[in-house]
Amino acid sequence: MLGLQSYWDAAYLDELANFREHGHAGEIWFTDLTGTDYSEGAIDLAQSLADRDGFSNIKFLVDDILETKLDRQFQLVMDKGTLDAIGLHPDGPIKRIMYWDSVSKLLAPGGILVITSCNHTKDELVQEVENFNQRNIAISQEPSATKDQETHRDHPPFRYLNHVRTYPTFMFGG
Repeated sequence: MLGLQSYWDAAYLDELANFREHGHAGEIWFTDLTGTDYSEGAIDLAQSLADRDGFSNIKFLVDDILETKLDRQFQLVMDKGTLDAIGLHPDGPIKRIMYWDSVSKLLAPGGILVITSCNHTKDELVQEVENFNQRNIAISQEPSATKDQETHRDHPPFRYLNHVRTYPTFMFGG
């Protein structure tokens, strides 16, 4: 269920109702960067919190990372659970490829992507980044590759820099 937009729409309806009734912010998922989410309720909650706390300079947009309408690049892109939720969708493997393609276009040269994941280890995420880079290299070597795709051959869009902390892990069902 966590991979479906309907789940998140319902979750943020509850969060927004709690905020309006009690003023409770719930779990804070937002920063002072441009905030996007495909759930309109998430954006409504974030905007309400920003308005309440006097952060009028924050821009909030309803946007699906898999089909983003953003036409700019960012020095810092933060993902708090988006890749996890995408991976839980029934079409997760295809949507994950779409995710990496989209994020690579949003990240400015030299920019940093920060991923917070509770579903994947550092090694799994590093391997996924390497798979993305390898796909781009293969595409850029095809005879019909565009100039943009050829750039990826010399400068893969992602490389592992560091991690903040590794937490103990456990498995369900074995």
